[in-house]
Amino acid sequence: MKKILTTLLILGATSLVQADEKYSHFPAIESTNIQAALCNIKSYNQKLLAITSKAELTPEDMVKVHELTYTLENAVNFIKASLEQVSVDLEDVHKASERLDQKVIKESGEKYLAPTNVITTKIEC
Repeated sequence: MKKILTTLLILGATSLVQADEKYSHFPAIESTNIQAALCNIKSYNQKLLAITSKAELTPEDMVKVHELTYTLENAVNFIKASLEQVSVDLEDVHKASERLDQKVIKESGEKYLAPTNVITTKIEC
């Protein structure tokens, strides 16, 4: 009976998501900065690995995976957007170096270095 209810829950959730892709029926942790995003990925990857390492997944496992992906998607999307900005900042540094523009090199250099230092430093969550 429990498996039937869980399966119905999955099917119902799937149809709701298909009806409205923006609908979020599980709470998700937001990533507000690079460190938080990386910590969320680290933590939730461990949870995902624990489930996906099983020989066989139960319906409950699949619901849990569905729930975990909301936080993981938030983290990955935050990092993606941050890296797009990092790319812009680095290009500004590059072009400023061609013009010998010390002010832009310093300002954009700081903008570039802040998130990339977080990425290249061991993260403490």
